[in-house]
Amino acid sequence: MIKVFLIFATITLIAVAVPLNVGDVSSERYITIYDTRGKPEVIDLSAPLPETLVSTSDITLYLFTRKNPSEPRQLSLDVNAVASADNFDKSKNNVFIVHGWTHNNLSEVNLELRAAYLQVLDVNVFVVDWSGPASKSYISAFTNVPKIGRLLGEFIGELQNNLGLDASQFLLVGHSLGAHVAGCAGAAANGNVGVIVGLDPAGPGFLSSVTNNRLDPTDAQFVQAIHTHTALFGYSRNLGTVDIRPNGGRSQPGCDSEIWCSHLRSYQLLAESITSGGFSAWVCENYSNFINGMCYSNARTALGGANIDVSSSGEFFLVTNSESPYSRG
Repeated sequence: MIKVFLIFATITLIAVAVPLNVGDVSSERYITIYDTRGKPEVIDLSAPLPETLVSTSDITLYLFTRKNPSEPRQLSLDVNAVASADNFDKSKNNVFIVHGWTHNNLSEVNLELRAAYLQVLDVNVFVVDWSGPASKSYISAFTNVPKIGRLLGEFIGELQNNLGLDASQFLLVGHSLGAHVAGCAGAAANGNVGVIVGLDPAGPGFLSSVTNNRLDPTDAQFVQAIHTHTALFGYSRNLGTVDIRPNGGRSQPGCDSEIWCSHLRSYQLLAESITSGGFSAWVCENYSNFINGMCYSNARTALGGANIDVSSSGEFFLVTNSESPYSRG
């Protein structure tokens, strides 16, 4: 396992995409995306992407530590500002959590993961707020993914150069659209990050044939992708060194009546894995073989955790409970 010092996590607001074949080229021209308030957005896949502009002023850092677990220091995306912050300790692990579409620094995924990391690790936790660009339409946020990722990647490079940090000190964790932001950040840092964890990477708009705007295995020295809702929101194909599919990855138990539940489950599983461990997964050819008991003698890895298992590769499966605690071991 790898000792992790800088961690990025990201969330996007959940979207329903119909009838896009996520993770591949769609045969349809239009998709309709609904946010959690039920507001629809119709996207013409043949139309040019909108022109958007972002800069470092669109990103704010909120720094939490065990000294200030609930009242953060507000910082700019500037290495000098971070290094001089009174609660920043460069000798400690650093956790960066980044939200996605229409969300902000107070999004639930940020709160859960921040609490999980601070409970287990004595770390600097940075919540990254880019709610200005993220508050616009889905297609605008989608267009800004590589741009926000590039700014984060350049910031990573500056931290490495100015503070003497190396690749092993960086773990980027992104949820949904944010998984691709994390991937783009890793690419902008020339893959010079230790680990990226993609939590149900978003599917709408992303193509298997295009990698410069999404997560792929070359974005870090190791990439773990956790797929929980490929039936609607998530990217259906493999895009990591390790791809883990709890309960098959299409949808999650206990989520039958809540359309966003399976998508959110990915970061809930990660948070639980950080605080309590568990979540063994086995490499297998497909989920059918797995549930028929054909793969329990195969290689095993761990989903998430405070320190990511970087010794494995391939596609892994596991079964979870329908409510917390989700782990069966």
